[in-house]
Amino acid sequence: MEYESLLVVLAVSGAPPEADALDVLEGAQPVWVRIEREGRSVCLAARVRHADRPEEFRTRVRGWGGARGWAVTVAPCAPSL
Repeated sequence: MEYESLLVVLAVSGAPPEADALDVLEGAQPVWVRIEREGRSVCLAARVRHADRPEEFRTRVRGWGGARGWAVTVAPCAPSL
């Protein structure tokens, strides 16, 4: 895995993301995952290692989240040590 990104998933309706939601992203390995809930609103934040170039990963993850009705923000970051 060459890159790392921070991602935030926001859901207010439909099936909320769970801690294992990122397991379906092929070629992506979560380093850490945090979930916060308030009523029907859910926020999943994660640091993810991946082989995709950052702009390709951002496009792929936004499509993945959009298909589930979630808003997704992705920011590339330096690899953790």
